[in-house]
Amino acid sequence: MRILVTGSSGFIGTGIVRMLRDDAGCEVFALSRKRREETGVKSVEADILDSDKINSLFEEFRFDAVVHLAAITAHKDIVDNKFQTFDINLRGTENLLKAFNKYCDSSVFFYASTGKVYGNTDEMPISESALVRPMNVLGKTKRITEEVIEFYAQPYNRYIIGRIFNVYGEYQKANFIVPTILSQIRNEYIKLGNITDKRDYLYIEDLLKAIKACIIQKDKFSPVDYVNIGSGIPISVGDILSEIEDIIGRKIEVQVDTSRFRNDETSIEFCKNEKLMDLTGWKPQVSLKEGLRRVIDWYELCNTQSNL
Repeated sequence: MRILVTGSSGFIGTGIVRMLRDDAGCEVFALSRKRREETGVKSVEADILDSDKINSLFEEFRFDAVVHLAAITAHKDIVDNKFQTFDINLRGTENLLKAFNKYCDSSVFFYASTGKVYGNTDEMPISESALVRPMNVLGKTKRITEEVIEFYAQPYNRYIIGRIFNVYGEYQKANFIVPTILSQIRNEYIKLGNITDKRDYLYIEDLLKAIKACIIQKDKFSPVDYVNIGSGIPISVGDILSEIEDIIGRKIEVQVDTSRFRNDETSIEFCKNEKLMDLTGWKPQVSLKEGLRRVIDWYELCNTQSNL
């Protein structure tokens, strides 16, 4: 199976490239704007906004699967660069779809969307059929891109839109909640925003297995299909703190910074994930405590090595 991964140097992209690389039946092409060398992977230096280069790439290799992850992901970066976010999501995806439809047959296009497309929905937990009313830039641009995929969809291919909720794990950027906490863990207190709102947190390994299940079992899905990818459990930052306290064996003092509160999200957001489980047999395997324990162990190892 010949697979192209866009956004391959990102948090999710790095993980899925390595997981697919280790599968003997997969030939993995890792696309990113900066060339990255990795054993067992074909590195492709390209920008998805470069339509000529994307077209040439598809003409030469005619992929069996595309895992489209390229995007701006951090909340502040999205807010500060909303037009760039829109351009990458919309025009970049359009370039990929045109080439995919022209040169690929009986192939699958997996798009990494977000649970933020639901926004101020009328259903909790959120199913794939829930009302879609995105509130923030991420949700709005991803929803527009979902509609672009529907528009370009051809009957000889599959298009799977994974609405991914919050993810955490090793190697995640510092501006996400778990690394934000761990980066301050040795301080007298840690400074955070809202710690009571509830979100759906999924460990990275479970997400990667979900994406792999989608592309390997593409024929289980409708020609254009939507699927939630999340733990299905509402978790607050306070809950995460409690688990970390239990793991490290001490109390964490928190100073709440109201300037970090987000006014473009709801107070609770978690999904129904039964559709993906029913279609593929996938289900989350790693509990919140176990996932946090793995991240803490990795974080401590990195700090130890940096001090050698």
